[in-house]
This record gives sequence, structure tokens and C-alpha cells, in this order.
Amino acid sequence: MATDHDARSSFQKLTDQCLNRRSLVRRAGALGLGASAASGLPAAHADAARRQEGEPRRGGRLRVATTGQPAGLDMHLTNQRTVTLIDWHMFEALFTFDAEYNTVPMLAQGSEVSADGLTTTITLRQGVPFHDGTEMVAADVIASFNRWAEVSSLGLAIAPFLQEVVEVDPSTIEFRLTSPLVALPSMLARQAQGLSIHPKTVLDAAGADPLTDAGYIGTGPYQFVERLPDRYTLLRRFDGYVGVDSEPGGYAGRKAANVDEIEFVPVPEEAARVAGLQSGEYHYLEEIIPDQIAVLQDYPGVTIEILPPRSYGVIIMNTVAGLMSDVKIRQAVSAAIEVESSGQATHGDGYFELGPGIMMPQTAWNSDASAELYNQNNPERASQLLQEAAYDGTPIRLLATQEDLGDYNAAVVAQQQLEAAGFTVELEVTDEATLDENLESDDRWDMTTNAYVFRPDPVLIPAFASCTADGQWCSDAKVAVVERLQTESDFETRFAALEELQTLWYEEAPAIKLVNNYGVAALSSLVQGLLGATHFEIEPEFVNCWLEEG
Repeated sequence: MATDHDARSSFQKLTDQCLNRRSLVRRAGALGLGASAASGLPAAHADAARRQEGEPRRGGRLRVATTGQPAGLDMHLTNQRTVTLIDWHMFEALFTFDAEYNTVPMLAQGSEVSADGLTTTITLRQGVPFHDGTEMVAADVIASFNRWAEVSSLGLAIAPFLQEVVEVDPSTIEFRLTSPLVALPSMLARQAQGLSIHPKTVLDAAGADPLTDAGYIGTGPYQFVERLPDRYTLLRRFDGYVGVDSEPGGYAGRKAANVDEIEFVPVPEEAARVAGLQSGEYHYLEEIIPDQIAVLQDYPGVTIEILPPRSYGVIIMNTVAGLMSDVKIRQAVSAAIEVESSGQATHGDGYFELGPGIMMPQTAWNSDASAELYNQNNPERASQLLQEAAYDGTPIRLLATQEDLGDYNAAVVAQQQLEAAGFTVELEVTDEATLDENLESDDRWDMTTNAYVFRPDPVLIPAFASCTADGQWCSDAKVAVVERLQTESDFETRFAALEELQTLWYEEAPAIKLVNNYGVAALSSLVQGLLGATHFEIEPEFVNCWLEEG
């Protein structure tokens, strides 16, 4: 198994490529890039040294072992990780992120912002077919946006700035704003619970209901075939796909659908996923825990790759109802938590790092603001805060699921630490579907463990961008500082706002940051062209890769 030194050395090679924040901004300006260019992620995955060589081979079925099967694949309604992994093979967004996490067009041909910043005109690519054979036009995009804007955290974050979105002609739409929103293209880009584009007819037929199997119709390189509960979700190459004809990089550029089919198989048991990779039954594992990395590290025919941090663990608190609506009790939770034990339990030695930043360490947004409130490990201070809050021992409902062992292990560690500080904690373990249902009801939970996945801009993190994400953190101070992040174009001004947001986050304690989690890719050596050809932070895309004959 790789040691802590090995993993840190591997990651250090990536972070050494990062420009410092000021030089990055100068470089972005010199290249004429937008504000999103200041995201600062090195193009580590695109390094030639990590790109697998060989002639692409067409054919075969790529089998991906997932941690479970989501209740549905309606991405507008969920940021669930497996949905993100599956859906972006079927659907596409107006914009996406290239190898350096610049925001670039996908279904959009381009965009233009008026001098006053109040009108963003988006020209659509023409001749792009949906899987049902109809052509994507402005009406489809507007229908998709209107639906997404009502149910997603990022869509709701756009609402205060939006006057209307209108069709200029079948290939042009306008976003008419009440005040400038510099991050609009990034907010409309490919991400968890992103704005996937669907036929208007499909959305009209669904109405207020979630999409069902018949409605999974997009423009992506793979199309939906069937979904059998607890068995698999099957996608097949869409031969009519019309993509962008540019060099692939990150999530942008050409998307060659070399494998005939992609089968996503729910395998909740970690050992079964690993055994399946060893036997050749599966080609890629959605997730792997540290103990199993050691099992696979030198196994013939298996490739293990350590990737930059793709998420950080969090303990999310229900700020609108119950015990956690009291900021003093939330601060007591923050005081009680020691994060290294959580990192050991969720990822293991060498596969995580500590850091107070609410943005990933490989970005220009990383900050140490309020570092003294991170990883406090101070149960005495927690007990004092509980006394001040007149906490009476009422049990705190901590929700978790064993379908995600990382989140579950984090919950177990948190329970132990909180009880040592004087809390009474009830750990409620359910399946993932029940967990999601409980989190939708304010009166059913107090705390849960999760992860904030990589986003290249702070306004793309739902918990920061809106007041409706899990936990529903909202205060006048938060709304004001987020508005500056959304409207200011100068990076230094935005970075100052980010540091204010981070300070506020630690003071109001709507969630507790745990550790930065390194990504780990576990795949069959038969899979070629994947490492280095896609980002992994917002789930990989199985395009431009292929299967060698076994």
C-alpha cells in the first residue's frame, strides 16, 4: 500500500504546477480568458506522462461497479454522485470545463455579454440531434432551464438576478438580468445537478413529476437502453451523436464513443466490487476504500492511480429546525470534532490531507482564513458551549447510509467524538433512498455526513450559492458576500469575498469541514485512454477510452 509520503509526493507533483494566485490571474487576462480561468486547477490529468498510449479500439461493453443504484436518473432533482456519473454520458450542458477548468461551450456555440452586463446572449450549435431524432432548438433549452431553475440549488441562486430568459430565434437565447452575474456560464455548465438539456416535449409530458425511463433522452454520445432495479443501468452508443470537433481536454472537446455499451452495475458490498475487478467482471470501480487499495495495489491486470483531491468530507447540520438551528450548539459541534481520525476511517493513511480551505487546495481559491476554527479537537470548549446553550441531552439524529462507507465511517467517528463532548447522538442508518427522503423533511434529521465535491468556482457550490441546499444555511451576511462573488469580475475582489465567506462559514458553523479526500481510480488494465483523458473531480467520462481485448 502506498505510504503517506508516497501519496503526498504524488500529489505534490501536481500542486507544484499551480501558478500562484496573482500570476494565474495575470495569465488569464493575457490569454483573454473569462473569470472562470482563475479557477487555478493545473491540467494534471492531461499530462503526457499519464496518458495511456495505443490505437483506440472500437467495441465491447464497459462494466462499471457502482456503490448502489439511485432511485432515478433525473439529474435536475439530485446531486447524487452515481447519477452524475451515469447521466453525463447521456446528457450535455450548454457549457463545460476544459483541462484547466476554463468554462467553454458545449451545446452552446458561443456567448456574448452586453456592455452593461445585463444581457447574456447564447448562440446554440445547430444540427444537434436528441436521441429521439429531433433537433435541439432554443425552446428545448429554455424548457430545460425553467424546470432546472425551480428545483436545483444553482438554478435558485440564479433566480434573484434573472428578469427573463427568451428565445431570440431557434438557435439563440437571451438571459436578461436585473444585475450582472459574471459566473452565469459556469453555473450553466456540466456539474453535479447541472443544467442538462432535454426535449421540451419530454419535460412537458413529465410535468411536475420526475423523469422516468422513457424520458431519459439527451444529446450525449450514449443513449439510455434499460434499467433493471438492483441489476444494472445500460447505455448504448448513440450513432447519431454530433459533438464538438476540437481537441479533447477535461470534459471538453471531441467525445469518441469507442465502447459499444456502458453497463453500470450496483454493487454495494466493497469486497464484491474489488473481487469483481480482480476477476475481470468489472472494468472500473466507482469507489474504493483504503483497505481494498492495498489488496489491489500490485494485483495483475489492475491499475490504481492516485488523483488530486476531488472532495472534502463535511458534517452538515440542519440550520432551520431542531437543535442545530441554534448556532451555539453548531459551534459546540465544531469545537468537538477532530478531523484526522475521520480521514483515517474514511480514506486511510496517505489518501487524505488536512486543510481549512472551503475550496480545493489545487485551486487559486484556497485560503487559510479562520484556520484556528478548523480541526479544533476541544471537547472542553464544546461542553462549555453546550452549557451556554442550555442543551438538555436531547438526542441528536445523525443520519447515514452504509451504501457509502466513507460517509458512514465519518458518521461513526463523529458520533464517538460528540458523545465524548457531552452530546447524546442517535446514529440512524438507512438505505440511500430513505436517507435522501429523510433529508427532504426538516423535522426528520439534525446532522448528516456527506462530501462537497470539487467545483472550480465558489459560486458553484450549492451550499454557498443558495439558501436551499442541504442544511439550508442562510443569513444576511452570507447573502451579501455571495452576491459580491456572483457579480464582481475582478478576481482579487472576488477572492477577498471568498475569504469573508470562509470566515463566516466557520463562525456560523452550518457544516464542519473534515479532510480533503484524494481521488483514487481503480480500473482494469484493459481500459485504455481513460487516465489523463478526462477529469475525475466531477466524475469521469468513459469517452475517448477503449477496451483492449482480454
